[in-house]
Amino acid sequence: MSKLLLRALDLSILSFAAALFGACLTSVMWTGDLGWVVPVAPYMYEASDFYVQAVVGGLAGVIVLAVAERLTRQRQSRSLHLLLATFAAALLALYLAPPAPVVFGNTWAPGEATRELFLAQWRLVLPIAIAATALRWGLHRLLR
Repeated sequence: MSKLLLRALDLSILSFAAALFGACLTSVMWTGDLGWVVPVAPYMYEASDFYVQAVVGGLAGVIVLAVAERLTRQRQSRSLHLLLATFAAALLALYLAPPAPVVFGNTWAPGEATRELFLAQWRLVLPIAIAATALRWGLHRLLR
């Protein structure tokens, strides 16, 4: 299969994972339950910002994957390295995922948004990152 199509597939998987995390995070923060809630803060953060930020997170993950594939061309355990790189790319996409912290208020201290909106949400982050990694691994094996 074409390298470009595989990259587009990676971008789709990682962007969807970022959007899923952002929507679930917003739902948990606003309602206390899991769900799909696209955050909107009028005049500051619109629904289009949410989806653009998800694609940007996915694009950063694809760049990590491209670099990892280039670095692991001659290694013995290439598949393990690529699996770990995929997991790292998924974590990066989720870290850069929407929503912007301003949606939950604008009194964030430096580093507090990372601690509260990413690290403290490990119950959401790990399953989504593992699912994205497994989905990418399975689809790449099927398509190659």
